[in-house]
This record gives sequence, structure tokens and C-alpha cells, in this order.
Amino acid sequence: MGRARQEAMVEELRKAELVRDRLEGLDQIARIYPEGHDMRVLIEQLHLDRALRAVEEDIRTLRDTLIHPGGT
Repeated sequence: MGRARQEAMVEELRKAELVRDRLEGLDQIARIYPEGHDMRVLIEQLHLDRALRAVEEDIRTLRDTLIHPGGT
């Protein structure tokens, strides 16, 4: 893997981790509200769990590729 490609992947990993952290923060905010509260319902309708799973998968893929650039 070339250096430029590796640097780009490291940057993508950093961004994906930031997105994950923000989604987790939003999920924590939703939990502040009682079940059924309009704001909690609104946030829950964003399906953060699905978004978090997708971002976590991206993070795993990026980390694996960076750790094992030639594959396993």
C-alpha cells in the first residue's frame, strides 16, 4: 500500500471514529428523555443503531486493511 493511500485511509478512519462518537453521543442524549417524549421519539426515528452498526463495520474494515495491508 502506498504512503498516500495509507494516509488517506488513516484520515478516513479518524473521520469514521468521529462519526461513531457523535452518533453515540446523540444516542446518550436521547436516553436523557423519558420513553415516549417527543424529542426521544424524534431521535429514535433516526435509527442510530443501524447507522452505528454501519460505521463500526467501516471502522473494522479500515483498521484491518491498515493492520494487514496485504490481506490475511
